[in-house]
Amino acid sequence: MKYFRKNKYTIFALVILIILVFVGIKFKNIFVPDEGKASYGTRLSGIENHKIDDADLKEIGTKLKEDEKVLDFEYKIHGKIINLIITVSDDMSVEDAKAKANSTISLFTNGELSFYSLQVYVKKNDSKLNNFPIVGYKGTDAKELVFSKDREITENTEGE
Repeated sequence: MKYFRKNKYTIFALVILIILVFVGIKFKNIFVPDEGKASYGTRLSGIENHKIDDADLKEIGTKLKEDEKVLDFEYKIHGKIINLIITVSDDMSVEDAKAKANSTISLFTNGELSFYSLQVYVKKNDSKLNNFPIVGYKGTDAKELVFSKDREITENTEGE
């Protein structure tokens, strides 16, 4: 009993602190709910029914590389978006690059295309050819890619 009388303010402060921690947690749960949910929310529901394996995407890359003007192929999947990055030879025209990008659509199944959006980046290694990269995008309802605005090759006169 003597101990409690001597330390009554310390014990009172600890009890208040514990109560404040519990109240703070309750307020946090009220004002910041569902902290553990994924950042995509429910937008990815059903993705387990439309899985695309790395082997499928590597096969797409192999089919694209059958054309000698396709030098490299990369892919990334972010949620419901498939990003394809195709590096082509420097002598490929913009029209041929768009045709090559559009040909990627036929390499996916209808089920995959109805679930995933597709973005195709076509680039060249030569940085002086500044009309590249071109970007094509296809939403889940579209039939073909919509491309970024065509750019003309311009001369770089800065720094010369």
